[in-house]
Amino acid sequence: MVEKLSLTFKARKAIFNRTFKHRPPPACPAVRDSEKRNRRAGRRLSDVLSFIDSLKNTTRPTVAEISLQAIAYNLRGIREKVGKNVKIMGVVKANAYGHGLAEVARSIAGTSADYLGVAFPEEGVALREQQITAPILVFTLATRSQAHLYSEFNLEATVCSLEDCRLLNAVGEKSGKTLSVHVKIETGMNRIGIQDKKLNRFLKSIKKMRRIEIKGVYTHFAQSGIRDKKYTKQQLSNFYGALEIIKNANVSPEYIHCANSGALLDMPETYFDMVRAGITMYGCYPSLESSESIPLLPAMTLKTNVAFVKWIEKGESVSYGRRYFAKRETKIATLPIGYADGYARLLTGRVSVLIHGKKFPVAGTICMDQIMVDVGRSDVRVGDEVVLIGKQGRSAISAWDVASFIETIPYEIFTGITSRVPRVYV
Repeated sequence: MVEKLSLTFKARKAIFNRTFKHRPPPACPAVRDSEKRNRRAGRRLSDVLSFIDSLKNTTRPTVAEISLQAIAYNLRGIREKVGKNVKIMGVVKANAYGHGLAEVARSIAGTSADYLGVAFPEEGVALREQQITAPILVFTLATRSQAHLYSEFNLEATVCSLEDCRLLNAVGEKSGKTLSVHVKIETGMNRIGIQDKKLNRFLKSIKKMRRIEIKGVYTHFAQSGIRDKKYTKQQLSNFYGALEIIKNANVSPEYIHCANSGALLDMPETYFDMVRAGITMYGCYPSLESSESIPLLPAMTLKTNVAFVKWIEKGESVSYGRRYFAKRETKIATLPIGYADGYARLLTGRVSVLIHGKKFPVAGTICMDQIMVDVGRSDVRVGDEVVLIGKQGRSAISAWDVASFIETIPYEIFTGITSRVPRVYV
């Protein structure tokens, strides 16, 4: 048994070293060196995923428990909402919103979701390294050092300028492959996208590029999650204008898509050929004003166990900065989780946790690796389960509850949970 554990430790250490330690570049010209580093990028990210996967059997009590059944349930609800003729893109960027890129993608690709969406090509490469064959759209623009990845790993690119297309076409000419692209239309988000006035010339130029195929056209809404849809409807009108230009240019993309989570909840007129399920897939509504027209189940529970319990006297302080003083003799429970795990220090003095189905306040400044909780005179003991996000008994603390305390959104809470918190799949 000792020998087996030793081998397991060595294997994990090897993965860690391959992934995180600096490796000096080989002695070769700068451009070739850059290309080699980027060619390895997806494999390094894949190694990170393998390292994280290896932590599933960790002895650490702090875990993010991920329900793949909840994700499947949410996608079934989305399917019922949009109908059988509309494709669903499962957005798995940013480590599947903190839920685990490889595990989530494997569970939905080709079954609950027809397409996958990622932010960067390296995320797409990591999925290909996991033998995932579903179509993958990359939302950000390709850089010169990333462009070859689209050809090598069959990734679909977002484009909104002739420079984007020329770069990818050159890669296609070199590899002998035709690259699929989705043209991003600027309708009011003002992040990336081509403006209507430039669209005609853009389309005429693309037609001359032999290795570029327009597979999709899309845009992104800035305010679809709020109750007032006026601006979103204006963006949709702008999108229709761009589609008319595209039609008149005799361009017929296979996919037209613009519905993000807020729009797929409330605006069926935005569905077109495909919808992009992001935060809704993980069981969270995109805003506190969103309708709940699709029942959702939260997929993540952040939990730990009580590590230490002791009594303190009235007037004693707790944690750094002495920001918390006991108002009476009370019990303090220490938990092995902190801001290095993504439980933000800004939550100090604002948030509670669940123990035995009851809420208890975090006491004092949140530390890097530990927090303290005032449990009063309750019968809390070492080893008791603690839920920081999720349900326990009849009580619950949602990601929106936690986010609201620090004026942010669940997206940031989920993606902020760091890799040292093992993801455990149930």
